[in-house]
Amino acid sequence: MTNTDNAENMKEAFFRALAEAGHEDLPAKIKINEPMQRHTTMRVGGPADFFAEPAGLMEAVALYTAAAKSRIPCMVMGNGSNIVVSDEGIEGLVIHFGDELSRIWMENDPENEGAVFVHAFAGALLSKTALTCARAGYAGMEFAAGIPGSVGGAVYMNAGAYGGKMSDVVYQSVCLTLEGDMRTLCLDEHQFGYRDSWYLKNGGIVLSVVLHLFPGDPVEIMDRIADLNSRRTASQPLSMPSAGSVFKRPEGYFAGTLIQEAGLKGTRIGGACVSEKHAGFIVNEGGATAKDVFDLMNKVRNEVQKHAGVALEPEILFVGRGFEKN
Repeated sequence: MTNTDNAENMKEAFFRALAEAGHEDLPAKIKINEPMQRHTTMRVGGPADFFAEPAGLMEAVALYTAAAKSRIPCMVMGNGSNIVVSDEGIEGLVIHFGDELSRIWMENDPENEGAVFVHAFAGALLSKTALTCARAGYAGMEFAAGIPGSVGGAVYMNAGAYGGKMSDVVYQSVCLTLEGDMRTLCLDEHQFGYRDSWYLKNGGIVLSVVLHLFPGDPVEIMDRIADLNSRRTASQPLSMPSAGSVFKRPEGYFAGTLIQEAGLKGTRIGGACVSEKHAGFIVNEGGATAKDVFDLMNKVRNEVQKHAGVALEPEILFVGRGFEKN
């Protein structure tokens, strides 16, 4: 059987599963062989076999369930800010949580005067969520105002910056497990750690999130956001395509400092380059491939290990055909 035959069989099985579940309209909304470089901040990556942007949670669940029933791999993504997609693309289905799954709303906490529960669908931009909270006079999300990811992705990896992290503010999340069951996680059930969570350990899809915030002085909150964004602009290569910080912070060190001390700023492989502005970032200077980024990441790891004896662990995720083995 050729690859073309296999792809067609996979498509037929997937579309049939959707129809059998009463979603005959969904196949028309699914893009075939969608280039993933259009959907990631690193601007690299081959095509996804199937690409869908559900119009609501029910469509998202239907797509995920049909993919599982037809044994098609499924990946969910938000803003694409923390991933590098293989040049060979992604097998199966990519569910993109976009504008239709980005709603944010608030309700008062009846047990804590002045406190609020902030509800957000997983596709809501983290920066927009932080600004919405700040403008309403609620503190705690200032650290997230300059992070380019989605709320779902931020919970998945317990994103953080400048001393703040999602585990400080997440009260509850609703997920779809690998088995296709809906589950609600509360507080400690998230098993948050440094760039770690229940989701990373167990898989599944973050569908929505509830944050628990308390009031603060709106002027002070906005001043804090302005200060952090100014620091980001001054120290990070925000004007160039990247996937954010490449490595987790090694205990007792800073990854960017170790990379700089190893003399690796400006090191290039193809179109990928260790940023001259911040050594903890790899940027796409134009025409970079996913392989360029991956090879440069490994070169940096090897050189830092030789120079400082410290093993760097990637923070960005490499996904798609070929990367499964790495």
